[in-house]
Amino acid sequence: MENTVQEQETSSSSLQELLDKYLDGKLLLETYLRKGSGFCNDTIDQIFSCLIKLFSSGRVKGNTMIQFSLGPYIYYSFPACAYFKEIIVATSTNNCLEELEKWRKNEADALDMSHIAEFVCEREGNRETWMEKQSMIRSKMKKALKYNVIKHNPIAPIVLPQVDCLFLTHCIEVHTLTKEGFCSALKNISSLLKPGGALIMIVLKETTFYMFGKFKFPHLCLDEGFLRKAVTDIGYCIEELTVLPRKCEELFDVNDYTAFMMLYARKETEG
Repeated sequence: MENTVQEQETSSSSLQELLDKYLDGKLLLETYLRKGSGFCNDTIDQIFSCLIKLFSSGRVKGNTMIQFSLGPYIYYSFPACAYFKEIIVATSTNNCLEELEKWRKNEADALDMSHIAEFVCEREGNRETWMEKQSMIRSKMKKALKYNVIKHNPIAPIVLPQVDCLFLTHCIEVHTLTKEGFCSALKNISSLLKPGGALIMIVLKETTFYMFGKFKFPHLCLDEGFLRKAVTDIGYCIEELTVLPRKCEELFDVNDYTAFMMLYARKETEG
């Protein structure tokens, strides 16, 4: 029987404690991006096609990118790795941090993300093999960090110079339970981005919950209008906001999103 984390009884801090206790990075990957599943094929076809188009346009590049994710989702950076000298990956729990380190060191029991690397290489015209793609990102993945979005510096105690790109994938909306909290956390993360830098966000539209294992967690329900306002209110100019309706009929019992939203914006001012 599933265990439900009730939104009205759970603060952001206690949600973090529960994620620390129960989130399993391998289970998360197996649930949502298992090789050959319709859900995986839908996800990588829609999202990664958009990301490949964006990065290959040359509009987003620089020295350093930080990717923030709920789980050990380094694979979202596969389309970006050729355009940055350094990639820092921030994840939400100690377990996911350990999984990222195993993957970076190419250990025998590391997560298998080769099917995603293969897709990216194919869509990029096979500039590299999938093994070369993974080797490239391993060489550029200088740090793996744990984050807390409710802190003014989400990667404290680490202090870094402002970076060229922030890439947020299923991040703030699983750690904050109110729209006010979302805006505050987005402002916290944005402090890490230099003026003129790029913000990329992958957000699930109209999601109310997600599951892994036996646990059902609340997910802040967001739509396109709110996302636009939240980003522009803290000093961004939105370049693109693409809504990709859900195609896959699988896994409605573990995640009820209706579409992916991919946002690309430029930081104009400190919000």
